[in-house]
Amino acid sequence: MRLRQIEIFYYVYRAGSISGAARELHVSQPSVSKVLRYAEDQLGFDLFTRQKGRLYPTPAAHELYDEIKDIYRRISSFNRTANNIRNRKGGHIRFGVLPSLSLSVAPDAISRLRKVNPDLSFELTTLHSDELASALIEKKCDICIGFEDIHDERIDVQQLAQGQLVLVADKDLEKEARKIDLSVLDGADFIGMKASGPLADLLSDALEQEDIAPLEVVTAHTYYLALALVQKGVGLAVTDEFTAYSPLGSDLYKYRLAEVPQFPICALSLADHQQLALIKSCIVELEAVLG
Repeated sequence: MRLRQIEIFYYVYRAGSISGAARELHVSQPSVSKVLRYAEDQLGFDLFTRQKGRLYPTPAAHELYDEIKDIYRRISSFNRTANNIRNRKGGHIRFGVLPSLSLSVAPDAISRLRKVNPDLSFELTTLHSDELASALIEKKCDICIGFEDIHDERIDVQQLAQGQLVLVADKDLEKEARKIDLSVLDGADFIGMKASGPLADLLSDALEQEDIAPLEVVTAHTYYLALALVQKGVGLAVTDEFTAYSPLGSDLYKYRLAEVPQFPICALSLADHQQLALIKSCIVELEAVLG
C-alpha cells in the first residue's frame, strides 16, 4: 500500500464511512472511494464489506489497522514536535533527571532559566542512574543530573554540590536531634531500595562497615514510594535529602546520618554538544539552585 492508500484506509476505518473520512480529509467522497478501491485491488483482498450503504471492516482490516495506528501515532508525535520546533523563539534544552530531583532541583532551575531567558523551552524526563549516560550519548537529553561521576571521555561531568542521605521516620526517634546514629537501624523494620544506584551502594557499605543489619520488610523501587510506606508506619527508610525534604515528606521526621559520607551531585553533558554556551548557562543555574 502506498502512503495515500494507508491514509485513506486509516480514516475510513476510524470514521466508519466514506463520507466521514472525506470530511476529515477535506476531500471529495469519490476520491476516497477510488483510492480505497485501488488499495483493495493492490492488496488482493477486501478491507470492508458493504451492507445497506454501510462499511464494516473485515478481519484483515482489523489486523492492518493495529499496525497502521502505530504509524499514525508516530506521525502525530512527529507533527507535534515539528510544531514545537516552529514555535520556539529561543533555545531548547532536554533535561534528564533522577526522580529524586524531579520535584525540586530541576523545576527550580527551569524557573530561574525562564526568568533569565523567557524564550527558552524545556523538556523534562525522569531517568534512573543507569540510563543517564545512554540518554546523552543517544542524544535524547542535553543535560542529565545524577548522583555519581561517569567515566566516559564523551561526557563532561561537573560537580554541582554534595548531598546527604537522610533517615526518615513516622515518629520522633530522637527529640531535637539533627543527626542520628546509624545504629538505630539495627534490627529495625526497614524499607529497602531495589536497583537505586550509587546511593544504595553508599548506604550498604556504611551498614556493612558498622555491622548493622536492618530487617528489610519491604523493597521499593523509588524513594517516593519508600516515603509513602513510611507514612503508613511500615518501617524506616533512608533516602536522599531532596526526597526527604520534598512536600511528600513534610509530615515525617528526618535525621541526617552521621556515619554515612556525602555523595556528589553532578551535571552531565556531551563534550561535543553543539550548544555548549547554552549548556554552560544552564549548569550555572543548576549550581545556583543547589548552592
